[in-house]
Amino acid sequence: MKFLTLILRSLFRSKRRTILTVLSLAVSVFLIALLQSLLGTMDSLTTSTASGMRFVVQDKASFTNVIPQSYANYLRQQPEIEQFTAFQWFGGEYKDPKNFFANFAVDPETYLQVYREEANLPSIPPSQVRDFIRDGNACCVGKTLADKYGWKLGDVVPLRSSIFNITLRLNIRIIFKGQRNSDEMFLAFNIKQLQEAVPWMKGRVGAFTVRAKNPSDIPRLCDRIDRHFANSAQETLSITENAFNLNMIKMLGDFSTMVHSISGAVLVAILIVTANTMAMAIRERTTQISTMRAIGFSSGQILSLLMAEGLLLSLMGSGLGIALAMCAASLAANVAGQLLPWMADFIITGETLLLCVLLTLGLGLLSTFIPAYRASRRPITEGLRAL
Repeated sequence: MKFLTLILRSLFRSKRRTILTVLSLAVSVFLIALLQSLLGTMDSLTTSTASGMRFVVQDKASFTNVIPQSYANYLRQQPEIEQFTAFQWFGGEYKDPKNFFANFAVDPETYLQVYREEANLPSIPPSQVRDFIRDGNACCVGKTLADKYGWKLGDVVPLRSSIFNITLRLNIRIIFKGQRNSDEMFLAFNIKQLQEAVPWMKGRVGAFTVRAKNPSDIPRLCDRIDRHFANSAQETLSITENAFNLNMIKMLGDFSTMVHSISGAVLVAILIVTANTMAMAIRERTTQISTMRAIGFSSGQILSLLMAEGLLLSLMGSGLGIALAMCAASLAANVAGQLLPWMADFIITGETLLLCVLLTLGLGLLSTFIPAYRASRRPITEGLRAL
């Protein structure tokens, strides 16, 4: 600790350069933290424990195509299936196109059973469940979504879909509290409303979500179902729910490669910025370093002091960048989560914070060591020539 004052004075010998370097490092750490957290949030969609119990039966050509509802008859005959539900993306808007959120048409009698973890079924009063099933115009919504628009039980929600060119008036019968914020950012209503209002949807559904009794049965079930409908007018593709979610994400592009590429470029930028700053700072103090050695400082002490400067500089940039990233993540979860439900769970995890700190400190050591080592080994007479 007795050398801390010396380290701080040396580090802020050029305040402008130090501040600009810290800001550059902060921006780099900010980007890495956000990008890695975004990637982790997207990966969590494909690694859900509950999703591991389910798989999706969709049209083989594209999940945007509808399939016959009569396919449910075959699914009921499979002993490995615990329950299944039909669903169809509705794409409705509430009053204004800006008020967009995820909304689906589902089978109310089976939906809550298949998604009991996400809907936290045990916490829903039985009376609300009965109302949701019996009321043909009923819908259930997550608490976060209900709080956003000020909805309460019994309210009527007008929902207009440009896909089907209809407007439905839905009665809120369930407001559930999910396990995650993203679980509460959608609305589900009775699929019969859609089938009755849209002629070409009669006897059709978007897909089936199937819950197996045992996860180990899913591969065998998927193969059996697809072989059964192989020669039908509309063949099926059965995939795990995690894989289905992954396919949805891939429509946005190869995010993983893009994020890792950007992160790599940012790390190189951190290395260059820190190395350049420390090299300039050490080069300007050649005479000072030689004087310190002349009055008794050893080469090891000089090296340690210079390395400490580089580490402190990196730590300051890392701390500021992490603070900015956490503020941005909170804002993104509140704003972007309204449009993309999975973004409601966007946070900077402890693992990401630790990764950013370790990477920054590691690069700080790497970028400082070479100029610091050379300066600590330079002959004293060479550095004192300027005196």
